[in-house]
Amino acid sequence: MAWLACETQWRTAGHMAAITWIGLDYTAVDIVLRRRGFATHVFEDMQAMEEAALEVLNAA
Repeated sequence: MAWLACETQWRTAGHMAAITWIGLDYTAVDIVLRRRGFATHVFEDMQAMEEAALEVLNAA
């Protein structure tokens, strides 16, 4: 649920005909997680999911 709550908090960079996914905006993710009442350890879980997602999102 935390992952879906933060799905709009990605930083990206557009260039030519592609988008590069940079990573999650940690300031925004922190706000979302706090306001939705998630436990503090969920942030570390989000970072692990972010790392895996970046490999897929930036695969050419």
